Amino acid sequence: MTSKKVTNPNKKSNAGFLWAIIALLVIGAVIVGYIVISGRSSQGEELAQYKSEINAEMEFSDNTITLSAPDAADAKEASLYEDFSCSYCAQLAEDTDEQMKDEIEKGNLTVHINPLNFLDNGNEGHSTQALAAALALAANGETDAYWSLRSMLMLEQQQVYNQWDNEDFATAATAVGASEESAEAIRNGEFLDEAKATAEANATTLQEQTGSVSSPRILQDGQDLPIQDNTEWIDYVLAN
Repeated sequence: MTSKKVTNPNKKSNAGFLWAIIALLVIGAVIVGYIVISGRSSQGEELAQYKSEINAEMEFSDNTITLSAPDAADAKEASLYEDFSCSYCAQLAEDTDEQMKDEIEKGNLTVHINPLNFLDNGNEGHSTQALAAALALAANGETDAYWSLRSMLMLEQQQVYNQWDNEDFATAATAVGASEESAEAIRNGEFLDEAKATAEANATTLQEQTGSVSSPRILQDGQDLPIQDNTEWIDYVLAN
């Protein structure tokens, strides 16, 4: 007796179904990728409004970013402690950054910005990630881009808090004029460890000088300014 091989009549149709599923997944991945890329491109265009210039010199050393006018020998000095996750810091930036920039450019004021990340509660959260992006620009001496990115991260804090990854921070930095070298460093998270070390060192200094860690804080000669309203800090420093 001759045996006959019985072929599953559904085999061909099942294979076709699987290929159709694979094709749909590939198409879906392409669409998602296009949406992500287009979204970041649109995001960059929107954030470009924060690109600005500041006529100042910048120095990043001893966990501090110092902004001063060239040859500002007689400028009054103050230390500003801030955290990119702090809503009060964001409000202070909105209220006083323009005045601060103006007085720095006139040579009247030198500001030592001391970043913190205590609001991350020991985690690698938004404060640390945002600071890492800012430090990439500060370390590379990109003064205008640093000033612009810092302003944008403060003024857009509610929209970007815990929403961005390294790619988003790199996109924002590029939008405000960062070099490709700095953007790539942000993208690769190259300054995350330095951001943690910088913030922790500043918190230690603040604790030693004042007995507590919080933000925003404005210090002169290692002491909190004796003012009730932080929006008056520049006027006070210039007058004293």
